[in-house]
Amino acid sequence: MDDVKIHHGTLVADLILPGSRSIKDRRQALRSVVQRLQNRRLAVAQVGPADLWQRAFLAVAAVASSAGVLDGLLDEAERVIFESDFEVADLRRDVRQEGFPSL
Repeated sequence: MDDVKIHHGTLVADLILPGSRSIKDRRQALRSVVQRLQNRRLAVAQVGPADLWQRAFLAVAAVASSAGVLDGLLDEAERVIFESDFEVADLRRDVRQEGFPSL
């Protein structure tokens, strides 16, 4: 592994789900956006407090061999989130590069 470089990034979206009246409603509402993100080969997890019915925090992660590819993946994730039926209260993005020297 001669000087392997990986680029990884995360998005955390704070979503408002005004029609949700229970945890089950929230899960049902999120199912579509989570599936669309996973179909783009992105890792998705619901994070944050689980007891808020009308709020959801989704974390999306991607790994790529170049910064350009990573930016494209995260841009696509943002588009999917903003095109969803939810209001996006906040969206944070973190991108990093790691290097691994030769073993």
